[in-house]
Amino acid sequence: MQFAVRHADAAIVVSVTALGLVILAFTGIGGNQGAGFLFLQNIEQRTLDLRFALRGPRRPDPRIVIVGIDEKTVLNTGAYPLPRSSYAVLVNKLTQDGARVIAFDATFPIPENYPAGAALQKLETEVKRSASSSVLKKIKELEQADDPDAQFAAAMKKSGNVVLGHLFLAHDAAAAINPKLAEDYLNVIWAKAFPQVLKVKSKGKNFDLGQAWVASGGAVAEGAEANLVTLADAAASYGFFNIRPDGDGTLRRATFIIRYDQDLYFPSLDLEALRQYENIPDQDVAAFISENGVERIQLGKHVLRPWHDATALINYAGPYRTYPQTSMWDITSGATAPGTFRDKIVLIGATALGIGDIRNTPFQKRDSGYMGIEVHANILDNLLHSDDPSRTFLVRGFREELFDIGFILFFGLALGAWFSRSRPLASTISLILVLAVFSWFSYFTFSHWGLWTGFVVPAGTLVVNYAAITSYRVIIEERNKRRIRKTFSQYLSPGVIALIENDPQRYIRPGGEGKELTVMFTDVRGFTTISEGLTPDELVHLLNEYFNAMTNVLFSKLGTLDKYIGDAIMAFWGSPYPQNDHAFLACACALEMLATLEELNQKWEAEGRKRISIGIGLNTGEVNVGNMGSDKRLAWTVMGDNVNLASRLEGMSKQYRCSVIISENTYRQVSSQFACRELDKILVKGKSQPVTIYELMAPMAERFRFEPLLSKFDEALAAYRTHDWRNAAAKLGELLIEFPEDGPTQILLQRSIEFIDDAPEPDWDGVYVMKSK
Repeated sequence: MQFAVRHADAAIVVSVTALGLVILAFTGIGGNQGAGFLFLQNIEQRTLDLRFALRGPRRPDPRIVIVGIDEKTVLNTGAYPLPRSSYAVLVNKLTQDGARVIAFDATFPIPENYPAGAALQKLETEVKRSASSSVLKKIKELEQADDPDAQFAAAMKKSGNVVLGHLFLAHDAAAAINPKLAEDYLNVIWAKAFPQVLKVKSKGKNFDLGQAWVASGGAVAEGAEANLVTLADAAASYGFFNIRPDGDGTLRRATFIIRYDQDLYFPSLDLEALRQYENIPDQDVAAFISENGVERIQLGKHVLRPWHDATALINYAGPYRTYPQTSMWDITSGATAPGTFRDKIVLIGATALGIGDIRNTPFQKRDSGYMGIEVHANILDNLLHSDDPSRTFLVRGFREELFDIGFILFFGLALGAWFSRSRPLASTISLILVLAVFSWFSYFTFSHWGLWTGFVVPAGTLVVNYAAITSYRVIIEERNKRRIRKTFSQYLSPGVIALIENDPQRYIRPGGEGKELTVMFTDVRGFTTISEGLTPDELVHLLNEYFNAMTNVLFSKLGTLDKYIGDAIMAFWGSPYPQNDHAFLACACALEMLATLEELNQKWEAEGRKRISIGIGLNTGEVNVGNMGSDKRLAWTVMGDNVNLASRLEGMSKQYRCSVIISENTYRQVSSQFACRELDKILVKGKSQPVTIYELMAPMAERFRFEPLLSKFDEALAAYRTHDWRNAAAKLGELLIEFPEDGPTQILLQRSIEFIDDAPEPDWDGVYVMKSK
């Protein structure tokens, strides 16, 4: 196909398409583990998680139920791990109720200690020589009757349908396992390995099965967290419950087979539960392995086609508790209705948060509490519906990779040619429409056909193609904008520059508007004294370093720098950016300024220079904001009473010997987000209305660090407000002993002592008139 495109556009189209194909080859087909490719793979996995979220929950298979070892069970039993006798009761109850399969997502590797058993063993040793054989036999019978492991084994033996779980271990963990115990366990479970592991030869070519398994990424174990042989002998079957989460910790894949003891291949707990449930004979169970890895797994009527490493993508039914759960305690105590578990697959596992069997899944991450036992329920659900594409395991194979290649070619070549011949507006509309259709296709194939088609690389090819061609076509205009930006960035905040570029007439013309903003003033304490000890060059260097750090913080919090006034900084939030959270941003900026200054002070001290401290005042209110000045020079600034109040509050920070003071208007907007302390009600110089002022201390998450100070100060302030000067002075004195450097406590204590001898009028409203700015 020939496209009438310019040479530069053609080069961009071909380059972007080729880049998309190369990235797909490394991330999707090749599975490259480089950091950049892993990052793209992680994003692709997140798009899969998003598809689950968009699809939402679907109806779970009613044949699957979960028995949870929950908080109620642990609380009523009184111990964890639970006694084996409790499991014996549970198995007996489930068997009596008609459960067809009982599967444990747990191991029982250590015998349970029980006092009666130890006493009987000691008695047997002491009377062994003198007692008759009938007495010894009776002791032995009593010992076995009280043995909780024996009770559990007897219950499983009687049930005949219990599948025990075990955990296979890699080399390092296996080294800590007793080899004798591992060997004894292997002697029990070998009979439940895959009965048939068959080679699938390509063109009659022979190959080494073990090498093919390892080369394809199949899991290999060197040890096992084994169940007690007594319990293993009594179980109907066994299966591992190892998990293989993806790089981001999310469990998206089920593992079906692990190789153990050189040439034995063992099934997962879920495969064995299905095998027991459908009573599939050995001759109908087989794993077919080619030189590229696992080709398929046969379980009776079910034919699974996992990835070559014997894993498959779990098609989750929904968020946690999609499957019905019953407390283990309700079953053992007889609280469940008869027939609840008849003909069901019963999965038993931990659901109490304290036990910690919590997994990340596409629906919920670890902090949401998705328990591992429900992962097994989802896998079993997928196994039971192996003939339904929308309910069995997701498919990501060669066919899906061909889809990806086709989309990359279409998005790269065909749409690239269209972008190169279209106006920017038409290109943008085309991009949005194509992305919408492609997103729908990715979701539809996932939800209806169980296919995982790639989204990130094809969509990235489309977006990069559009961006590269569009950028090339407007390069001259962008170059001019960069010149303007470079010229004025030294004088104006980035927000003002961006708005001038988009709507220059509105921001170039003089004038302002009334608007609620948050205004900040900062000032260096004792700057005159500091400057006297420095040469002019040293003073300039100090100020430049200080202003640079503070301005970086200011811009990172989306503030607008108004001006530098000597050693002071004036800034505001809410204009030109339309910020509804301007008070929050200003407070966050103030605290970060203090933290940044502390880092500067530590650096200066290491260089032999003096520390500096600053005071900050914040006020929220209506001001006049806009482009103000003369016809020779304009500046984006603010004016009004609320600006003056912010300046006064900065001065008050020095008098109250604290770092940040905010007004009551600011406090009302951030009281739930920051820990603040009410300081006083004051009447600042030049004002007729009093204002309540607060000290800004820390984000609310760190309030606990100041709790003793805040609570005791509030008590003292309450006494101060009720004219109880002696009580206030006493409380403040105690507080000062605990916090000797606390400025507001010092100030309030000094006033309380003065008021003991020279009290204000009885009707004094607590407003303190400031005598200076």
